[in-house]
Amino acid sequence: MRFVKLFVVFALLGLAFVGCSGSKQHKDASWTAKPSNLQVVFTAPVVVDSTKDNCPMFPWYFTNANVAGGARTTICEKDVLMLPGEMKKMSEWFLSNVDNTLKFNSSSHYKISEISKDLVSYSEKDVDGEKLRVPVLKSMSDSADVYMVLDSIRLKSKIRVKEGASTYMASVDMNVGSTINNNCVYISASYAFYDVKTAKPLDYGYLEESQCSDQMVIEHDWVNVLRDLILHMIDKTPVAQF
Repeated sequence: MRFVKLFVVFALLGLAFVGCSGSKQHKDASWTAKPSNLQVVFTAPVVVDSTKDNCPMFPWYFTNANVAGGARTTICEKDVLMLPGEMKKMSEWFLSNVDNTLKFNSSSHYKISEISKDLVSYSEKDVDGEKLRVPVLKSMSDSADVYMVLDSIRLKSKIRVKEGASTYMASVDMNVGSTINNNCVYISASYAFYDVKTAKPLDYGYLEESQCSDQMVIEHDWVNVLRDLILHMIDKTPVAQF
């Protein structure tokens, strides 16, 4: 269902919002050997439930024409928690869906488990001239050839209010417009792959994936975003079978 409300516009408030995920990846071209056994570990995901709301009570706006290319201008954004009931046990939900993604997209035999944050330390790596905080395991079992570490996992959601169609009403000398609610979900995480024998980092990075829709958020939206996150982590590595 599309959420559309009509408002009479009194003035242009000149609101502008700039966003950047800050995703960074280091892909080591020298890593070409497929691991026989992959151990995937992750620290507990955190749901970011802030109270950010920069939308006025009535998000009036003024527009003379649609943005080139059919895009709509964002008026304001507000954080809102949109987690379906299926996701209440977050660590179990996360493990299950990472497992399901790797099951169909990994070329290696793997195991996956949650670990304590206490087992992870951090190092700084330079990626494209920027410092990246990379998770490092304090110890690794030799039962696996390669470890995949997922850390600083954050889930958040927000409503992005965008301008809809606008009609000029000569009788009142005003533009009467509409708003469209885009419901957006985001998942971000730091990750690294390690060679168990040498403890060498084979691949690492920070990724944020998102999805926006004018439909009500359901669990499938979160599953899609998490799947994209994992696929982009293993992309261009020997772990991927695609």
